[in-house]
Amino acid sequence: MTDTVNILPVIRCLYDAAIDADKWPTFLQALAHCFAADGAHIVRVHPSERALTFSVLFGYDDFVSKLYGTDGVDHTTAMGRFERHFAEMMPHDPRVRFLEQYPCRPLSCRSEISDAQLHGSRVYKEILCPANVEYSLAVSAPEDDGTLIMFAVFRRRGRAFFREHETERFGELIPHVKQAIAISERLAQVDFAKGAALEALDAIAMGVLLVDQDAQIIHTNAAGKRIIEAGDGISSFKGTLKLHAKDDDALLRRAVWDAAAKAHAGAIPTAEPIAVSRISGNEPYPALVGTLWGNHLRFKLGQLDRPLAVVFVTVPEEPQEAPAELLRRLFGLTPAEARLCERLVQGNTVDEAAKGLVIAVDTARVQLKNVFAKTGVSRQVELISKIMATPIWLRRHATPTVAIPTLNG
Repeated sequence: MTDTVNILPVIRCLYDAAIDADKWPTFLQALAHCFAADGAHIVRVHPSERALTFSVLFGYDDFVSKLYGTDGVDHTTAMGRFERHFAEMMPHDPRVRFLEQYPCRPLSCRSEISDAQLHGSRVYKEILCPANVEYSLAVSAPEDDGTLIMFAVFRRRGRAFFREHETERFGELIPHVKQAIAISERLAQVDFAKGAALEALDAIAMGVLLVDQDAQIIHTNAAGKRIIEAGDGISSFKGTLKLHAKDDDALLRRAVWDAAAKAHAGAIPTAEPIAVSRISGNEPYPALVGTLWGNHLRFKLGQLDRPLAVVFVTVPEEPQEAPAELLRRLFGLTPAEARLCERLVQGNTVDEAAKGLVIAVDTARVQLKNVFAKTGVSRQVELISKIMATPIWLRRHATPTVAIPTLNG
C-alpha cells in the first residue's frame, strides 16, 4: 500500500449516509476499502435519544451468524447478541482503555498495545480471534453530554498493521464523521409540520439548503444564508435556488428533481456531487444533492409530508474544524481540556482562561496538568510551542486553503 490514502470517496459516502441511514454500510465498505481493511464498525451512543443510537458492522456477517446465530435466529437478532457481548467485553479491551485515555486520537493498536496484552485479553479470545481480527485502527470521540462516536477498521491475521500515515489520514475523517452524524440527527429531529428545530442546523459549519422539487428554498441554515448572501455563484431568485453558471444550474435542477421524484417512488437515490463555479474565480463550491425523505420516516422524530431535497455546500477556504476540535484530534484531549488549551494558545493566562470558561482556577490547573501529560511537556510555553509546530496545526492555520477534501473529487 502506498503512502497516499484517498479519503475523498469515503467522504462522499459519509455525507450520503447523513441523509439516508440505510447507507451507513456503504460508508463502512468505502472506509474499509480506503484503508485496505477487511471490515469496519461505527457506533453512535446518544443517551438522551435512544432512536439516534446505532451500531453498524461491515465485513463480518458470516462471523456474526456463525457465532451468535447457531439456533437459527435471523441476522438482526444475531447482531444484537454480538453487540451485547461486545459491550460486556469493553472493560476487558486494552484498545478501549487507550481510546478512553486519549479521546479523538486515532489508535493503531500495535503502535500502543503489545501482542501479549492484546492476545491475553478476554475480548481477543472471545471475539477478535474468532472473527480473525488482528489489527485495529480506531478512534473514540466522546462529548461532555455523554454522547459518543466510535469508528474503526480491521485487518486479519497475516496482514500488515496500520502504519503512521494511515493513522494520520484516519484522523482527518473525525470532523467529517462528527459533522455527518450531527446533520443526520438534526434533520431527523426537524418537524416540518410545525417548523420546529430548524435552527438546530445553524450549528453545522457546512451550508445546508432545503429545497422542494422545483428548487424553491424551504429553509437554509446560517452557513447557507451566508453563502447565498455572498452571491459568489449561488444565489436566490424569487425564492428559488439558482447557480450562476448555466450548466451548473441545469445540473442542480435535474439533481433536485430526481431526488424528489425517486423519493416519491419509494427509492432513495445516491446523493449527486456538483462542483459549483464561482464568479470570483475562487475554487468551486463542493456541493452534494440528496433527499431527506428516508430519515424522518425511519427515526419517527419529526413529520415530513413531502420529500425535499437537501443541498450541502462547503466553502473551501473556511475551516470545518474548530481549533478546540483540532486540538482534541492532535493530542487526544477531552472537550474541557481542548477548550482550555485553545485559550492558552490564543494568549490567555490560566486565570484568564478559567474566567472565560467559567471554571475554577484550580480546575483549570488540573486540566492543564492532564494536557501536559498527554502532550509530553512540563511548561506552558513548551505546550504552546509544540502546538504551533505541529504539521496539522500549521496546515490548518497557515493559509486559507482547502480545509476539507472536496465532495466532487
